[in-house]
Amino acid sequence: MARFHFRFEASQRLADQLLDMAKREFAQEMQRWQACVDALTAQRDIFNNALEGQRSAGMHSPEDLAIWQNFVFEQRSRLKKREAEKLEQEEIVEKTRLILIEAHREAEKFRRLKEKQLKVFLQKELLKEQKILDETGQILHWQQKKHSLQC
Repeated sequence: MARFHFRFEASQRLADQLLDMAKREFAQEMQRWQACVDALTAQRDIFNNALEGQRSAGMHSPEDLAIWQNFVFEQRSRLKKREAEKLEQEEIVEKTRLILIEAHREAEKFRRLKEKQLKVFLQKELLKEQKILDETGQILHWQQKKHSLQC
């Protein structure tokens, strides 16, 4: 039986490599996004604590109110910065997700093509074997017939 050779083997390997790279890049970007979310959560907690401190200073120590207001202002700007970083990272994650989906489609396309070509190859091989068996059977039939006529 002949060996099956997939003509696009190199292309399939390249598509699989690109898929692996896309998976790694997506995982890295997701980790960066998670770090942004964690930083945003921490900054939100700091900001909320600063607001609470400002409220408390307004009620109990008005001489510290200006310091707390500056602190709250600084924490609000840091919070907005963290929110912007998170949104930016979400866009990057979405882009890498789309790249990952496309790489997966490409690898899957070659996998299905290989399966289809292998199926066709095996069907052709079975037809060849069947043809050989039919010819062998015919030869044996004629030899038996010839032998029975000679007897």
